Amino acid sequence: MWEHPRVSTDRPVRITDVAEAAGVSIATVSRVLNGSSTVDPVLAERVRSAALATRYVPNSNGRALRRQRADVWAVIVSDVKNPFFTSLVTAVEHVAVRSGHSVMLCNTDEHLDRERGYLDAAIAQRMSGVVVSVTSEDHSDLTPLLAAGIPTVVVDRRVHDFAGDSILLDNEKAGRIAVEHLLALGHRDIMCLAGPSGVSTTEDRLDGMRHALADADIPLESERMVRTDLQMADAEAAVRAAVQGPRRPDAVVAMNGPLTAGAYRGIQQSGLRVPEEISLVGVDDDTWTQMVHPAVTLVAQPVEEMGTLAAERLNARAADEHIAPVHLLLEPELIVRGTTAPRR
Repeated sequence: MWEHPRVSTDRPVRITDVAEAAGVSIATVSRVLNGSSTVDPVLAERVRSAALATRYVPNSNGRALRRQRADVWAVIVSDVKNPFFTSLVTAVEHVAVRSGHSVMLCNTDEHLDRERGYLDAAIAQRMSGVVVSVTSEDHSDLTPLLAAGIPTVVVDRRVHDFAGDSILLDNEKAGRIAVEHLLALGHRDIMCLAGPSGVSTTEDRLDGMRHALADADIPLESERMVRTDLQMADAEAAVRAAVQGPRRPDAVVAMNGPLTAGAYRGIQQSGLRVPEEISLVGVDDDTWTQMVHPAVTLVAQPVEEMGTLAAERLNARAADEHIAPVHLLLEPELIVRGTTAPRR
């Protein structure tokens, strides 16, 4: 059975100690600790175990100097209060730690000027990579990052002229399966609660909803398509006004996590019973959606997978900057719980 040699504790542990402990070359240790995927998995695990056993701490300053890059990734998101993005950042960070990187979290709060400032900071500080969910499909500009040679992965939202790596949800399918579920239950008067225009996730989910309704020969009436800011309070007010109006919808589809929370609260405040009097389908499997009664029927995104794939892509591009870009569409999942029922 292979065992780690003991290393003297009267001096800092060096990469040569890790190589000796793992029984591999210094080059192999370097590749593993830099996140390379070309090392045999058995050897890679042996190197990681040896690094832990010897308590090896990479010299990030020296490594950054050799690469002329800081061992830092920026993760730029549009709303840090949204649990979707906190889960995304957590997934990225798990990969970052394993590959010797730190993560700087940047919250644009849906402001283009903030986004531009964070992009400029990533370039000025020569960061090793950027994962970004853009503020605007049409107006966000990632070309300075690419011009600076900084590996960049777009997640969650498209950006108009970006040809690099992207890890997105199949948002058209997400909107479609939400509405198809309600149609199968007999609902025909469906309110769509969406975010502002110019956000690709919103527009694609709306397209999916429209397609599902069109297939059922049901038009999406303008009064049933309600846009708000992507904030819970605005969503709550919009839904409360709709369900207390003269023609109450049969069901509500909310297009993201905060809108789902606002829709749930708005229906609750109106005094309507869910799902006896109105059904609700949301998006994003946030913790609260399983804790309330009734629990929320929703379309879940594989957010941990999205963050992990994005971070692994940064590592892959750092190892070989010439690899072809990938454009992945992840599958949404309909989770049926207690807020939907057949129309009465």
